[in-house]
Amino acid sequence: MHNKNPPQTVSARRDDLNTMQEHLSIEAYHKLNRACETLHFFGSDLRRHEINGLSQLYTPQILSYVHEDISHVLEELKAKGLCRDFIAPSSVNGGEHHV
Repeated sequence: MHNKNPPQTVSARRDDLNTMQEHLSIEAYHKLNRACETLHFFGSDLRRHEINGLSQLYTPQILSYVHEDISHVLEELKAKGLCRDFIAPSSVNGGEHHV
């Protein structure tokens, strides 16, 4: 007897105004978790060891790696319009507002 897994479906919720609500992709979710775990490990490692030549070599690489993951997620959020309440129109203050 072969149990076939049903295909995964993505559900969309409707808010009170009966409009479709966008969701974060699973890839972006994984990138956020990976960035969080990487920084947690990195912070713990820096607390345990003194800063030396080796940490000066890998620190920029780790921060670049985390930057790429977080940038990917932020771009996805902006593309889906999920940041529109946080980004002021450019005519108001001359550009985006970063927190």
